[in-house]
Amino acid sequence: MTLKPASVRRIAGRYPFGHAGDIQDAAPGLAPGDVVDVREPGGSLIGRGYFNADGATPLRMLNWDGGDIDLNFYRSRVREALARRAGRIADTNALRVLHAEADGLPGVVADQFGEVLSVQLRNAGVERHRDLILRALREETGATSAFERSDTGERRKEGLELVSGVLWGDVPEKVTFFEDDLTLHFAPMDAQKTGFFLDQRDNRRLMRRLVQPGQPFLDVYSYTGGFSLHAAKAGARSTAIDKDNVALGVLEREARENGVQVGLRWGDALEQLSALEKEKKTFQAVVLDPPTLAKRKDDVPRAKRIFTDGATSALRMLSPGGHLLISTCAHYFRVDDLLDAARVAAGAAQTDAEVVAITYQPADHPHLLSVPESLYLKSILLRKQT
Repeated sequence: MTLKPASVRRIAGRYPFGHAGDIQDAAPGLAPGDVVDVREPGGSLIGRGYFNADGATPLRMLNWDGGDIDLNFYRSRVREALARRAGRIADTNALRVLHAEADGLPGVVADQFGEVLSVQLRNAGVERHRDLILRALREETGATSAFERSDTGERRKEGLELVSGVLWGDVPEKVTFFEDDLTLHFAPMDAQKTGFFLDQRDNRRLMRRLVQPGQPFLDVYSYTGGFSLHAAKAGARSTAIDKDNVALGVLEREARENGVQVGLRWGDALEQLSALEKEKKTFQAVVLDPPTLAKRKDDVPRAKRIFTDGATSALRMLSPGGHLLISTCAHYFRVDDLLDAARVAAGAAQTDAEVVAITYQPADHPHLLSVPESLYLKSILLRKQT
């Protein structure tokens, strides 16, 4: 495969994605997911990558030295990923082992919960090499069991069917792991994505440190309530809002098993915030962490309106000196977009707030400099002015 001259510098500079407009020509007869040599127009080798002419992203780079893409390659990628995380993830037995392109394996996401591994294979290349990848993960992580949640829409764009199920070993009906002094569970085939939102670990700990026993805490878009449980463990009076009744049921059980109480409110987040305002509720800390609202650039204006409306209600109910965490998991939604939404919200709430911190995803979800798309989780922590 040969790149167009204008695309050489970007992809040779370790950017892993080649789009249709980057490709000058490709050998005929290539099957989806084939590994190809990627060359400059003059013939010099740039590296090797997966190719799928019909995929949303036809080229996904794997290396820049032309080395073989075999079992040793995949084992070394997993080994390197584990080494990067060594000593950086504490007080939990759950971590992301592979974060796709940011760990040099485009299309592979793997989370480990104790002895159980959760795997997601997202493109035609990794599907073609699934046996090698799974063997490398099994040998390098030592996981005694694993399940697959390759039921993401990205596979459809690659012409692949959605797949989920047991990969090896005896996968329990409920996967159990710990985060600090909390024991947590999820059902492998029912939970969202790869099982649990590990990427908010640092923010959960941050918010827990900001609440005192007896203080009211509000967790908006709670899902199974990681923020709520941490705050409740610190003695706060937690309330969780979500429109997923099943998730709230899980939260209720998790709270009971961890010896804490969390108030549950089912329904649309913005409607529940309005209802709480009418009830004259106040809170010492609030988390506003919606699901991805901007999957495309065109979604950003609508997402900003939702963040603004939610933050306005939250700031009105927040006690002076209280904290509000606003978080987005959308790559296209920037920190500046969060700040803009919060600024408008503060004006509407007739208050002001200090920007205490801006946080990003934790160390087991690396942000690689050459891959801007690997930065996706951004949060701002505000302190309401007295």
